[in-house]
Amino acid sequence: MTDQPITVIATIRVHPDHEKAAVAAIHDCVKASRLEKSNISYQCHRDVSDRDVFVFVERWASSEALAEHETTPHFRAMAEVFRAALAEPLHVRITREI
Repeated sequence: MTDQPITVIATIRVHPDHEKAAVAAIHDCVKASRLEKSNISYQCHRDVSDRDVFVFVERWASSEALAEHETTPHFRAMAEVFRAALAEPLHVRITREI
């Protein structure tokens, strides 16, 4: 893996009627993602003023590491839950520290 670390900031809005399934999938994915060798950190936060909004802050060793993460069973399981659970399209920013 040749590039420098990246930070992913992803924001989702979940349908209230899918909250339980989405939160369970998030917890499972966070736990497993933190065990990935190329993961530096992986967190999901819930907006305190809008409980339907979740913000992921992930740090990966490289862009390739992120691409590998997106093929893992835990990421794919969460993405499958999100197919029904998201109230609007996912918003993702991939950044590098300056």
